[in-house]
Amino acid sequence: MSPRPAPALPHGLTRELVAHALALAHGDALPANVARDVFRIGRHSLLDWFAVACAAWQEPPVQILLAEIQEEGATPCATLLDGSRGSAVQAALVNGTASHVLDFDDAHLQSRVHPSVPLWPAILAQAESGQRSGKCSGREALAAFAAGVEFQSRVASLMGEDHYRLGWHNTATLGALGATVAVAALLRLDTERTAHAVAVACTQAGGMRALFGTMGKPLHAGQAAAVGLRAARLAARGFTAVPDILEREQGFASLYAGKWEPDRVWHDASVPRVHGIVYKYHASCYGTQAPIEACLQLRQDHAFSSDEIRTVEITVEAQYLDVCCIANPSTPSEAKFSVAHMAALALLGRSTVDAGSFTTALDDPALAALRRRIVVRAEAAMPRANARAEVTLAHGGTYASHSDASRAKTDLARQEVRIASKARSLLTPVLGSDRAEALIGTVLACDALDDVTACFSPCLAPV
Repeated sequence: MSPRPAPALPHGLTRELVAHALALAHGDALPANVARDVFRIGRHSLLDWFAVACAAWQEPPVQILLAEIQEEGATPCATLLDGSRGSAVQAALVNGTASHVLDFDDAHLQSRVHPSVPLWPAILAQAESGQRSGKCSGREALAAFAAGVEFQSRVASLMGEDHYRLGWHNTATLGALGATVAVAALLRLDTERTAHAVAVACTQAGGMRALFGTMGKPLHAGQAAAVGLRAARLAARGFTAVPDILEREQGFASLYAGKWEPDRVWHDASVPRVHGIVYKYHASCYGTQAPIEACLQLRQDHAFSSDEIRTVEITVEAQYLDVCCIANPSTPSEAKFSVAHMAALALLGRSTVDAGSFTTALDDPALAALRRRIVVRAEAAMPRANARAEVTLAHGGTYASHSDASRAKTDLARQEVRIASKARSLLTPVLGSDRAEALIGTVLACDALDDVTACFSPCLAPV
């Protein structure tokens, strides 16, 4: 058993974190210019979420879940992305799982949480299914998203690196807590009732990194959305638990981490954590993004062919060795967690987005041969989401490139262009050009909507 860590957690921490997040949701905590950027980032994440979820709808994990909930039956009150309907919890589960299947969704490196996949499915299911009078506006939904990101990210700061090191998947565990607070914000729950809702979610939170590279990982996201949604809705009906679950003896922090870092919780308390969200432009684990970019830069800067490559050495943060370092992937899911596979795609000039790069490419002799010449090593000083790629050629020449994928973009206009382009490439094959453009336009202007669930319309029927 791990010794009790020090310093002790402050009494009232759960309530304090809840109150901070709810203040952000209810618009009392931000200057107008800060709120403008928070809403814009929220729109970017919502569009990114729709794109990656729609593109994955026919994938086996989604279809298996659909078959299961169809057999369960339920009151149809919330929309799934294929136009069918189910209960609010079913919609959160399936839509959430779909959005993490491609592993192409956004990330928050500071918390190690993929923020959108537990939050948006829960927010949209609640917005559509009610449990309060009136419609949910786009601004309310965006504010709830910011509150959810805030809560899950600051709890991540409390848990430090130890939570992830022990084998927990932060998107599953902390994402469930963020989804709880986001839905509680929509339900206008007060601090005390929301704190009880967080405890209800904590007692159900789970998800292990041992399942990375399998269907279990995207299920984590859907389950987190469903757990958070149900926890907040139960609290709204009067369900109680404890209001101090984070800090109490044998509570969440003491059970889910061996070390605590309470001093980090309020670091930059005036800066909303949504500013830390980063987006993927390669359809694989975020730990592979910097290696891909470094390899692409090498290919662009130096005129060598793949046949000339003798060895490739890729250096990453140490923890990525047991996150995304599958040397010889045999399934599409494993390929997304293989630095060697993704680096080989980049060096060969292959797409890092197309489905074929994760299916038929697995049996490509040229790709397999290059993968075998790639060595991935760790360096203690390498910052998170950074990588160095060094190529040694048969004639003895050596080229190196470094990439930093850790920094969120500050040019939100440029970011919007890139996310819209990514969404277009994913949505057009599924929806057609007209409906894809309608969805992009609707989501990027959703803060003006009286009813945020209007965002579903372009997904479901021709415009």
